[in-house]
Parts: sequence; C-alpha cells; structure tokens
Amino acid sequence: MKNSVRIISHLVANLKSALSELKKDGAVIGISGGIDSAVALHLLERCLPKDRILPLILPDRDSDPRCIYLAEKVCQYYDAKKISITPLLQKLGVYRTFKNYPFIPRRIKEKYSRRRLEYHGRRIYLRFLRGDLDSELRKVLSYVRIKNRIRMAIIYHHAEIHNYGVVGTINKTEYLLGFFVPFGDGVADIMPLLELYKTDLYRIAQALNVPEEIITKSPTPDLIPAVTDEMILGMSYERIDDILKKIIDDQVRDLDTEESQYVRELYNRARNLRVLFFPIQRDFDNRVDL
Repeated sequence: MKNSVRIISHLVANLKSALSELKKDGAVIGISGGIDSAVALHLLERCLPKDRILPLILPDRDSDPRCIYLAEKVCQYYDAKKISITPLLQKLGVYRTFKNYPFIPRRIKEKYSRRRLEYHGRRIYLRFLRGDLDSELRKVLSYVRIKNRIRMAIIYHHAEIHNYGVVGTINKTEYLLGFFVPFGDGVADIMPLLELYKTDLYRIAQALNVPEEIITKSPTPDLIPAVTDEMILGMSYERIDDILKKIIDDQVRDLDTEESQYVRELYNRARNLRVLFFPIQRDFDNRVDL
C-alpha cells in the first residue's frame, strides 16, 4: 500500500505539472467504464476541482450496457456529458459494413462476434502487426477504429470550447505493444498512465478507491460485442506484463518459450507505432522504474 501511495503521489505531481505547462483551464477525458479511464479520472480529482473536469461518455450501438452503467457510476459526482455516436456512424454507413441493424438482439451479436474470432484464430493482433489481415479483418479494423477516432474528435471539440486539456488513458502495456488507435485513443495532450503496466493499474485502482465492479471487469475495448482485450491479444495481461518487464530489463534472452517469443515479436513489430505516435516517448521504456 505504501508503494501505491508513493506511485500515486508521483503520478499526481507529474499530471499537475503537465496541466500547468499546457496553460489550460481544466481537463476533458473520455470515460469508458474500464479501469484505465477510471484511474485517470481519479488522478485528475487530485489535481483539479471537479467543476474543471469534464468527463465524456460516448457510447454507440455496440456498447455493452454494463460498460455504460459503470462509466455513469464513476462519473456520478461530475457534470458529465453522455453523447451517443450512433447517429454519426449511421450517417457514415459504418453499421452497414456488417449489416449491424438495431433490431438484432445483443446476444446474437455477441455469439456472432465470438464465432468469427474463433474462426480467424487466436492472437489476431499479431496478424495485424504483421500486415496479414484478410479482407474481412480489414473491414473489422476499419469498423472499430472509426468509432475510436470519432470519439477523440468529439473529446477535442469539447476541450477546445472550454480551453481544457485532453487527458488520455493509454497505459505502458498498450504503449509497448502499439495497442492503441492512431489519431484515436493514441492522441491526447497528456498521457498520465504511460508509466504503469496494465497489471499495475489494479493495485493503484484499489488505492484510489475505484469501484470494485470496474476493477474486476474483464478489460475490453467495447467496440465489438463480447470481444475482450485478451481475446485479441491471445494472452492474459498478467503473462504479457511479466514478459514485457523482462524484455525491458533485457532479461528475456534466455527465455526461449513460445510465449516469450510471441510477446517479443509484438513488442518489436510495434516499434514504429511507438515512435510515430509517441515521438517524445522514444526512450520511455527505460526512463522510469516504478
């Protein structure tokens, strides 16, 4: 617990400094109902008055009702805005890509999503990094990423209206694996969680009193029904982080397991994403030891 308090103090100090340098009047943040955005919001609480923090909840037709409920729960003491992006996606014809009609029950969509993921095999994210997606998977990629980018456009729209800084929610695991959307959640004025691996977030969330329902929920991008992060990555965050930490410390050379080789390939292939979209973080891998 003492270590968590020290880390939180460090993160808050860095966040306060970044907010001060931006010369903004407050902060805006997208809230998904997941642990990353909840932790970032709780850190913001220690930096700014609540009336200078604007949380945005931006669901669409595919959003899990539980995620929306949890997003609303974590924002209950704020003057948050909830804006559906469904009308925009409809006008752009995005839902027609997969004949995603509103009358189709969610349980049918979930079953279909799982079946298609099983068909394409595990570790589909590596296929993406290798540039080895077939026509169906390229459509899926476009389908989910446009949602992420529309959300970020809305977040920046409100940030500029209020002269607020945009606070992102990418963690160190996502950064190292390139597991973010360029010009979507990969964009922000401040990324306060970049020093924390995904599994580190859980003890920080406990110390920050993030609702237990959020802490215990399976991590999900909530872009396709029933598809979680670990389904896409093909491995648990716990195992991924264990291997990533050894890679960063240059201790993985003697680990000749299939899992370590897989994570190392993800890490190596994601390098261009890290350099292109987090240019000031090129040397981040070895910069901070928490």
